Amino acid sequence: MKRFEIIVKGIVQKVGYRDYVEEVARRLGIVGFVENVKDGTVRIVCETDEETVKKFIHEINIKKGLIEVEDVQIKSVGIATGEFKYFEIKYGPLEEEIGERMVMAVKYATIMSSDIKEMKQDIKEMKQDIKEMKQDIKDMKQDISEMKQDIKEIKGDVKEVLKKQEETIKEIRELRSDLKSYLDERFKKIEEEIRIIKARIGLA
Repeated sequence: MKRFEIIVKGIVQKVGYRDYVEEVARRLGIVGFVENVKDGTVRIVCETDEETVKKFIHEINIKKGLIEVEDVQIKSVGIATGEFKYFEIKYGPLEEEIGERMVMAVKYATIMSSDIKEMKQDIKEMKQDIKEMKQDIKDMKQDISEMKQDIKEIKGDVKEVLKKQEETIKEIRELRSDLKSYLDERFKKIEEEIRIIKARIGLA
């Protein structure tokens, strides 16, 4: 077991950082304390082994919510004294602590207000997207309806064309039959005329 003095720099005051450090330390079984320093840093004095302090430093070096840790340094290492029974927060004067909590509350309220505004905007955009989707679906249904009507009309046109084609073929067949009858009749008359001519000239 060793005694470590750690200095944390960054946005670490009036943002709930000491509470976070206390939570991590107690979970890792570290004893000691954390306190704010006038220069805006946070000082941690703790007793644990070297392996655990590495995990501790890794976990408290965060950028989360309003907390933005810029640097975590071990200022000194010494022999553990065994004076600490658990890990705690060393609070400053009452008025300072109340002021800090109020500032932190205002900061979080501001963030929440901003988040709520963004959520409202997101919901508004989602509603618009849904409205557009509904219109798109409506347009698609209209297009499908028109396509169905077009297909129906095309089928009708094709049916009519086929009908006219059949009528035309029938008329052609009738015309061919009439033409054949006419030609047959005409050939008979020609043959008869040839026979008469032959008889007159003595060729029959």
